[in-house]
Amino acid sequence: MSIDDPRQVRFLIEKMEASLPIPVRATPETLKIAETKGERYKPDHQFSIDKIFYTGDEGGIICSLKNESGKQTILVCSLTHLRIDNDHPLAADIQSYQKKRSMRIALQDGKTGKALRIAKQNRPNKGFGK
Repeated sequence: MSIDDPRQVRFLIEKMEASLPIPVRATPETLKIAETKGERYKPDHQFSIDKIFYTGDEGGIICSLKNESGKQTILVCSLTHLRIDNDHPLAADIQSYQKKRSMRIALQDGKTGKALRIAKQNRPNKGFGK
């Protein structure tokens, strides 16, 4: 079973690249990884996606992030580990991709309960998708 729909991914990447930079926030897990590399950020720290790569089913859509200063790449992580503001024009498309990918990975790993919890999740109407 393929995790990603290649046509959906291509279409989403094209839309995202046309909208760069995209403001996002990292998940707590991503911030913990950054901390192990000596980088500390508050949970509400805003990054900007500046580049997008597709690594196939293995890694999905990968994003290069810049800090507010925008001078250098400071993190590279999966799109599924980022949160986009619900008011962003691509929020629904990105959140749909994140949800589908997370559900399919959980199912592939035999974690049916986790997949069901993900399927029931709803995003808030305003603000960054916490």
